[in-house]
Amino acid sequence: MSTRTPNTPPRAFAGPLLEVGGLWLLIVLSGVLLIAGLLDHWRQQELQTMERAQLELTLLEIKDELEGELSLGTELQHTPRIQDLLESHLQKDPQLYSLDVLDQDGRALFSTDRGTVGEPLPPLAQAAALQGAARHRPWHALIESTPMMGVDMRTPFGETAGHVSATYASRATDYLSDPILTPALLLGLLATALAGMAAIWLATAPQRRLRQAQSLGRLAQIDAQLAATGRRLDDGSQRLDAVERIE
Repeated sequence: MSTRTPNTPPRAFAGPLLEVGGLWLLIVLSGVLLIAGLLDHWRQQELQTMERAQLELTLLEIKDELEGELSLGTELQHTPRIQDLLESHLQKDPQLYSLDVLDQDGRALFSTDRGTVGEPLPPLAQAAALQGAARHRPWHALIESTPMMGVDMRTPFGETAGHVSATYASRATDYLSDPILTPALLLGLLATALAGMAAIWLATAPQRRLRQAQSLGRLAQIDAQLAATGRRLDDGSQRLDAVERIE
């Protein structure tokens, strides 16, 4: 059974429905943006994993050849074919910026970037290399927004003889961990929320004015009724006074 009365304007029901519908639309849009951001984050993570796996294969190939030289008793700095080996692998992968062979302290012995030969790794990369060698696992570092990856080389006795490293152009971008893009994503969500709220406020402005006018009308009606009641009380009081004077 409808609760609508003959005096209820049709638009009085539109305001609440529009507000609820607008809020649900705002929630849905925010959810879609958040899900899209998370899906892209996972996609970038998968791309980064595949990218690192491919680079690791390249580094392991170089490492195996160099460890073969070490097993023959040859010292790394006295192996001239290392430079040609690095250059050949660099040409196979356009994603690579440079390939380096480092000693156990992180100083470049050979590099496709000849200007870095003899230079030590930056402190962050050196710490990552030492930690990777201790765990015997590939290590990663970020040098001035350029990713770097490396693996350690071992002597036949299991000691760390050095590292093979690569700097490369990453095709993966982690939007949720980037210090610049994360505020941009949050600002986008905030702008969407504010725009939705503004749209709801503008759309419901006529209904708010109507309710305000109705409230003012009811107040005026109550004031009129109170004034009429006051007048009737005054008339009754005057009549009562007149009756008392006659008596």
